[in-house]
Amino acid sequence: SPLKMLFRSRTNMQWHLEHDGHRNLFIRGMATLGNAILTGCVLGHGIDIPHQSLFLICQLASATTLFIQWRTGRPFMFVCRGCSSFLMAVSSGHLVVCGRRWPSDECDDAAWTDTRLVFRILHIVAALRMVLNGTSLFLQYRYPHRMFASHGNEQLFYRGCIQATGMPINIIRGILKISILTGTEYEFLTPEVAVDFVRAFVTIPISSASLFNQWWNTKIGSTGHPTSDAHERLYDPKIDCPNERVQVSIVEAHGLRKADLLSDSNPFCVCEVLGKPESTWQTARKQNAHDPVWNEMQELVSYRKHDSLVFSVYDHDDQFCCISESKDDFLGKATLKSDQFHTDGFDGVLQLEDAGKHQHATVKVRVKLLDDSAVPDTEFKMEVDADSLPKVEEDRFDFWVFFNLCVSCGPMSKRISHLPWRTPV
Repeated sequence: SPLKMLFRSRTNMQWHLEHDGHRNLFIRGMATLGNAILTGCVLGHGIDIPHQSLFLICQLASATTLFIQWRTGRPFMFVCRGCSSFLMAVSSGHLVVCGRRWPSDECDDAAWTDTRLVFRILHIVAALRMVLNGTSLFLQYRYPHRMFASHGNEQLFYRGCIQATGMPINIIRGILKISILTGTEYEFLTPEVAVDFVRAFVTIPISSASLFNQWWNTKIGSTGHPTSDAHERLYDPKIDCPNERVQVSIVEAHGLRKADLLSDSNPFCVCEVLGKPESTWQTARKQNAHDPVWNEMQELVSYRKHDSLVFSVYDHDDQFCCISESKDDFLGKATLKSDQFHTDGFDGVLQLEDAGKHQHATVKVRVKLLDDSAVPDTEFKMEVDADSLPKVEEDRFDFWVFFNLCVSCGPMSKRISHLPWRTPV
């Protein structure tokens, strides 16, 4: 279900409530969700259904992308939120031109000549605010390496200022609704006025303060999540991060804790490029082992220079009587930084973090950098010594000698070695 996916770890191996993205993303997600609830209250009273409906959809979409980015750190969520901001700007633009009418209805031009003129002007400012907010989100996605005043990304600071402009807009709007329109045919309902003040003094200040806080507490190379850090390095022209071929061997682990009371551990190891879940691969499970030996090797995908490698060890648990869902227990993880295996590779032991109280658990790995022309060690190679071959007459070709040689040395040897007619050469 979507709720389970929200709280499932990036490697889908354990359940926990730890976040991966910056905590301020969660704070802004809650503030945006609060704005959506306020918009729902306005809709519940039948107020401006044509525009508030779209506002509600966009606010819910923005809150969802903030929660997803908080959980996964995916930079593409900037683009999704930017699109939501532009849609809200379009809706506000229609509100400026036609008032609270459906797009298929005739526009209300009378508001430009009566007491509602000031509200049309406020709608123009609100539409411009949404355009600037969406533009800032797209710019942060495209230029994640641009920092401001030795702190975080410049767009965090700019967007904090843009969000803050919503406070005077809603305060002025609420005051004018009370002072100008009370007692007229355009008088607004009390809930709508209350929503303006709640946004001005609660949700918007929280969003703005969250952006400033994130900008102040981040810096270049430390955006709050390895995925966004990798995205920053990719677009930074000062950092050379070409694609590289990396071959990883997971050899063994020692000192793993016993995660289950009634059975021994069934450990397996997961390797991934930090911040790139698509690179994940895992070893086979070893039954009832606290010191498992895997000796498995694989070439990584999506690896770029300066990326770190993460090795996480889990204990596999099967379903219980087909009732409960399989849950894998976390046994520890280790991080291998790029400079530890550049350029001579790495062959050693890493200590596992979070392996348990008073537990000294380790995992042994080998990392090798491959040239573009290199052949991985797992590929079959055959070498034949000519002096060891049987001597035959030059003018005679013995088919069975040749066939037996192919069977003995070739890739088919494992498949047909059990046949009774195979004889050594």
